[in-house]
Amino acid sequence: MKKALILAISLAALVLPIVAEDWITIYNDDLSLVRSNFELELKTGRQDYNFDDISSRINAPSVIVHSLDGSVRVAEQNYEYDLAGKRQIIAKYLDREVELLTKDGERVIGTLKFYDTTSYGVIERGSQRLLVVSDAQVQLLKLAELPSNFYTKPTLHWSLIANKAGKHPLQLTYLTGGLSWDVSYNAVWDDKTLALNSWVTISNQSGKSFEDVTLKLIAGDINRVREEYGYYAKNIRYLDAAMGAESPAPSFEEKAFHDFHMYSLDQKVSFANNQTKQLELYPLQDVKAEQIYEYSLWEDGVKSVIKFKNTEANGIGKPLPKGKIRVYKQDSDDNLEFIGEDSIDHTSKNEEVTITTGKAFDLVASSLAQNYKDLGKNRSERDIQVTLRNNSSETKTINVLYTLGSNSRITEVRGGHKYTVDTNRKVTFPIQVKPDEQVILTFTERTEY
Repeated sequence: MKKALILAISLAALVLPIVAEDWITIYNDDLSLVRSNFELELKTGRQDYNFDDISSRINAPSVIVHSLDGSVRVAEQNYEYDLAGKRQIIAKYLDREVELLTKDGERVIGTLKFYDTTSYGVIERGSQRLLVVSDAQVQLLKLAELPSNFYTKPTLHWSLIANKAGKHPLQLTYLTGGLSWDVSYNAVWDDKTLALNSWVTISNQSGKSFEDVTLKLIAGDINRVREEYGYYAKNIRYLDAAMGAESPAPSFEEKAFHDFHMYSLDQKVSFANNQTKQLELYPLQDVKAEQIYEYSLWEDGVKSVIKFKNTEANGIGKPLPKGKIRVYKQDSDDNLEFIGEDSIDHTSKNEEVTITTGKAFDLVASSLAQNYKDLGKNRSERDIQVTLRNNSSETKTINVLYTLGSNSRITEVRGGHKYTVDTNRKVTFPIQVKPDEQVILTFTERTEY
């Protein structure tokens, strides 16, 4: 037994690497790639080695161990995750002798027959009676020894073959869950320009801390094979010229990578386990945008929308990872007030960004289908009427949106209202409505089968 304990202690002493350097690439879908270079002190020949400097969410089949100088070979690898705990240890002691001391001082010695987390079933030594002892009444549980093959944290157990004694450089690569990132965009709207600021929020729930790692973020949806079976307060942030006078703030370098976009941090960074960290993605940018109003037929209310095209001419032209955009507006007292938020998907340059901030209070819209006609020969018509009212003190243009079916077309529009139809058969009627005015749009839709 003593020899076994000495061996276990010796293996535990080998757990931490002598020299380590880590790289982390974090994807969008609770997936990260961890790569670590380190040295191990090994003897010549075959030997066991326990390596527990890994995340608790490690994807064991993804583990790759590479000898950087070719002097070490991995003969066998086991992922040990049956961690030592009360329930796990007691389960190993079924049909073995245990000793229980209850809170009232009674001592029970015998063979453990069951444990269901609420009570112990013990065949008492000598009498052979079955004693059922409440777990809540047990003050002390004595076991002969710690069962074998228990680990205090997830561990890679290696059988290594080294061709010489000494320090050997190795590289460990694996996929893991528990690390995630998302982007928060904060913007101030002045009716013409969005002062747009973007921050990356990185959360580490992997069960492992990382010190001075090289960080990369991948924006895009990678394909994965699936197995079968807090809110954080963010304030509007501005660049402060006095900040980072002694050392520059970390910044991300963006580039296209395969069919995705990669953001590489220009400084090393550390993540404690269960920590959330925020880093600036892009500096403050003034983006030219426009305020529009949209009403989609049959929906409730007129949407207040801010749109811009993601181009350099508009002040941006950078790949935007998916995330949430919060929009603020300055009041007459110079204070910023929150006016709405929306989320965007991954948006490449030259594409349009649409931010719905809410429903326009003073704009009212409703839809009505009427005058249905059966024209025979698999043809029919109906009139669609849209009523728009503007109760504000300013003239507003409302884009009335309607998507035609594959067998439908517009045959007539009353009142001479213009419209456009895009490649997705979405119809847009830009309708100008003056203050305290009501406008009725009526058009005829014909369907042919």
